[in-house]
Amino acid sequence: MSALKNKKKRSLVKFFHGIITGAADNDPAGITTYSVVGATTGLTQLFLVPLSTILLIAVQSICARIGDVKKKGLALIIQERFGQKVAFLAMIFLILANLTTMGADLAAIGTAFAIIFPKINVVFILPLISLLVWYVVVFKSYQVLTKFLLFLALIFVSYIVSGILAKPDWSLVLKNTFVPQIVFSNKFYWLAMVGFLGTTITPYLFFWQVSEEIEDKPCVKDAKVEVKENAPGLIFSNLIVYFIIICTATVLFAKNIKINSAEEAALALKPFLGSNASLLFALGIIGAGLLALPVLASSTAYAVAETFKWKEGLTKKPSKARGFYTVLSSTFFVALAISLLKINPVKILFYSQVLDGMLAPFLLVLIMIIAGSKKIMGDYRNGFWANFFGWATTIIMFLAALAVFLT
Repeated sequence: MSALKNKKKRSLVKFFHGIITGAADNDPAGITTYSVVGATTGLTQLFLVPLSTILLIAVQSICARIGDVKKKGLALIIQERFGQKVAFLAMIFLILANLTTMGADLAAIGTAFAIIFPKINVVFILPLISLLVWYVVVFKSYQVLTKFLLFLALIFVSYIVSGILAKPDWSLVLKNTFVPQIVFSNKFYWLAMVGFLGTTITPYLFFWQVSEEIEDKPCVKDAKVEVKENAPGLIFSNLIVYFIIICTATVLFAKNIKINSAEEAALALKPFLGSNASLLFALGIIGAGLLALPVLASSTAYAVAETFKWKEGLTKKPSKARGFYTVLSSTFFVALAISLLKINPVKILFYSQVLDGMLAPFLLVLIMIIAGSKKIMGDYRNGFWANFFGWATTIIMFLAALAVFLT
């Protein structure tokens, strides 16, 4: 009886981890990227939502299984399989992707505060936000943030209602959902696709997912149920994405409104929220951003610590894992510096995800080789379908990135 209760409890914990991971994936950079995609390409990339949902579930389940079986961080496994040089290169890729996304998210949080409090000095507020999140992550617990911020991130559920109230052409929506509309000669179309894939199947979630399995300490026998346990949060995340694109395509693209600011991005919520759209959009950005920052910072710290074989873990005190916490703390300082650069926040948010989309397939190659290895994974190596969808993800992301340079 107690074993059954433990199993149910673990499944419930996994479900909420999935929701948190899904909410973290829809960070300010993600919300902005999806909005830009809808506002500039209309419904033509809507087919990517169901496609990327399947691919994301496959990739995250593979990463979860690696963590379940090996009980080691992804960076350390990469080092053991491919050597120090490849591990170092993978670490650099992750650092580049994470720091640009952190900086972009922090800039978005600053912009959101400026919408709510127009007279606020962003240069003053951003260091305070960075310090607060850093303090909670280092000296308290990430769970403290999730308890208070998850409901703010859920504001973006209003995109679903707004998408319906915007009265799109549902026959066109369905057609674009299932029939790819490829614009081969348009460079920005491919940039938008790379950004879309980069913010959905993003590098930091690979490392975060593996680390989550280690922290939870599940039984190896549970590895094969990871698909079921991780899917709800990821499906929830991409359902919101689906309606973000419908909203922005119907409200903005149809009127040729380009997104150059958070206020313009918030216009997509007007069919539902009316004059409150900007305020609630700003609150959602703050909640989503504060949820994502610890995930980005800790996944960076885990990767660096594992690569150099330092003691690591958020469960350890700072005095017991100095290198790990030094890296974690440094990410906040670098992200703060990036956020204070005088660059249009929408541009830095969008192009940070394009960079993620360029780097992710290289990391996926390493993950797929590891997950398919009998020597490393034993009986829990990839089966046919895991291999099919994992390699399909890798190839699709490579081809999309290549198309940017060929058009």
